[in-house]
Amino acid sequence: MTKQNKKHIGKVLNAHGIRGDIYCIVFSGDTTWISKTKSLNLGDESFEILKIKAFKKGFIATLSGFTDRNKAEEYKGSEVWADASLFVSANGEAIYLNELISFKVIDKILGDIGLITAFSSNSLQDLLVISHNSKSFEIPFVKDFIINIDFEKKEILTQLPEGLLEINEPDTDD
Repeated sequence: MTKQNKKHIGKVLNAHGIRGDIYCIVFSGDTTWISKTKSLNLGDESFEILKIKAFKKGFIATLSGFTDRNKAEEYKGSEVWADASLFVSANGEAIYLNELISFKVIDKILGDIGLITAFSSNSLQDLLVISHNSKSFEIPFVKDFIINIDFEKKEILTQLPEGLLEINEPDTDD
C-alpha cells in the first residue's frame, strides 16, 4: 500500500515494556478504529499488527519483527500511518474531519466563505481551516454553526455568529 492510501495518525512516543511493544500517540485522541486495522506504517516501513489495545491518548501495539525493547526504541519518534479507508464514516456514524477536506463552506448570510484545506484545534473544539482569496482563517466546527453537510455536493451550509470572521482579520491599525 502506498502512502497515498495512508493517513498520518500519530507518532511512536516510546518503547513499552521489554518485549518490543511500542506506545503510539494518536493526534486526534480517537482510537475507535484500531481493532479494524491489520498493519501500520512507521515511516516508510509497513508492519503487521500482532496485538493492539487503546492506551491513554493512543495505543500500545505488538508488531511483527519487534522482539525486544531495543528494536522498539529504534522507532521512537517515527511517524505512524494507517490505512486511510479506516477513517471513512458509514451512514449514521460520526464523521471523520478528513472527509471534509475540499468541501465548500457557504454561510446562510455571508455566502461563499471558501474551501476547507486543513484542521486545527483550540483544545475546546475542532477548527476548520478555510482558504479563500489567498487568505486562511479558522472557524469552530460546532453543531450550533452547522445547518447542513451535503456530502454529494461537498458543501457545508453554516450560520456563523456575527463578527466571527472579522476575528480572523489581521490588525492593520499599527
